[in-house]
This record gives sequence, C-alpha cells and structure tokens, in this order.
Amino acid sequence: MPIAFKKPPINEVVVATYFTPPLSTLRSEHIGLFWQTIRDEFPIARQQPPVALPNEIVALTPEVANDEFLPMPRYWFIADNEINLIQVQKNAFMFNWRRRDQGYPRFHRNIKPMFDKYYGRFNEFLRKELNTEDPTVDLCELSYINALERCDFWDGPDATATVIPSFSILAPDIDTAGTAAFNCNYVYKMSTDLQLNIGIRTGVATQQQNKPVLVFEIKASGRVGEIAKPATDEWFERAHDAILKCFLSITSGDVRTRFWEAVEETQ
Repeated sequence: MPIAFKKPPINEVVVATYFTPPLSTLRSEHIGLFWQTIRDEFPIARQQPPVALPNEIVALTPEVANDEFLPMPRYWFIADNEINLIQVQKNAFMFNWRRRDQGYPRFHRNIKPMFDKYYGRFNEFLRKELNTEDPTVDLCELSYINALERCDFWDGPDATATVIPSFSILAPDIDTAGTAAFNCNYVYKMSTDLQLNIGIRTGVATQQQNKPVLVFEIKASGRVGEIAKPATDEWFERAHDAILKCFLSITSGDVRTRFWEAVEETQ
C-alpha cells in the first residue's frame, strides 16, 4: 500500500513543464487576455523574472526574432487564498500548491488534476487567440519542498540528523560563534530522463528572523524529448514515485511515525 502522512512537512509542491521551441508569438498583451479566462479563480497577478532553463536546453532552443523590446517576464496568477499559483512564461507553464494552514491535498487527488486542468485552459487559449499548435514539452520538473520550524524533534541545525539520519555537519577544528548554517545539494541520476536533486539547507522564518528553519527539497527533473503534454503523465507518475521513495529512505522512521503520522493510503 502507498504511504501517506496525516501531518506531512510539505510546504510547497511545484509541477512544471518547459517548452522547446518557446512560444515565440506569445506577448505580454496576450497574457492579459489569458488572465481574463481564469481571473475569477486567480484574481491576483504579478510579474517575476523568468526562470532560466538548464544550459543544454538553452543551447538547443532556437532564437526567434520578434519586435519585443524587452524579454517577457514570468507571470504569476494567484488564488484568493494564496494556496494555488499558476506561472506562465514564453517557454514554461507551472502550477504551485503552497501550504497556508491547511492539510496537504495529495498529488493524485488534487495537485496533478489541477495542473492538468489549467494547462488545458492555457492550451485552449493559445489555439483560440494565437492560432498556434499545442506547445511541445522538452523538460519536466516536480518539486517537493519540506520545511520544519523548531519543534519537539528539531530544535536547530545541530539536530538535523534526528530528521535525516545520514546527514552530518562538518566539524572543522576552528573557533566558531554560534551554530553552523549549511546549504547542501546532491544530484542522483536515475535514468536517461530522470534525476533527483536533494537540497538540504538552514534558514530563518520569514516572520521571525531569530527562528531557525530546516528546508529539504526533493526535485525530480528530466528531458522528455519534445513530446505532447499527455505523454508527460507517465513521467510525472515515475517522478512522484521516485520522490516518495527518496523521502522515505532519507528521513527518520521514528519521526515519520510519531510526528508526521504515516498511514497506508487508500486508493
């Protein structure tokens, strides 16, 4: 039986697809028209710098001439409760779920169906307004970002091995003032189209700068070879399974059982 958690440490989940070639005819004025189609559900719009693609994708992406004077930004469309977020740029469509004092809604039951729904709405818009074919997906990403504030089983960076038993902080023979901070990244190639990036870092709470936070992110990414969106479903299934297996293998079984309340998930 699959494992689920009543109180998981998940803070954010990101489902992302990147296009090759980029949507050369998509312009900033079109973004406003697309927003109108989802504005009732996502009434807040913001601009952000574009997310950069990996170097190998950039090298293979042809430059397309147009009459825009500045690169188009990445656009955020945020739900009223700020839980769900859609991100659009010329070469990407992303969907974020963010914790806001509510339980994790599950990937298969909620997050992936929501991503599919609004990706479909975006494609419908492109066909209607830009008279263009559906974009081809070249890169997929699925990210799970977990965050812990000080609690019964983690009271600061020195206690990280309580949560991730195989993790250890370097102990150089030097005089220090205070507890060490860290920012570590590990990359594991699983197949030609799937790798896992595990990031483990310390930080401070946004609202309370003296309150330590442990963040550990597991991100699956992979080149899928310029395919149509429906063909990515199998990749996201494998990516989700790999992330869950990784999470179970690196975290403490005692913490999972006692504090995150692991249970067998019913289908």
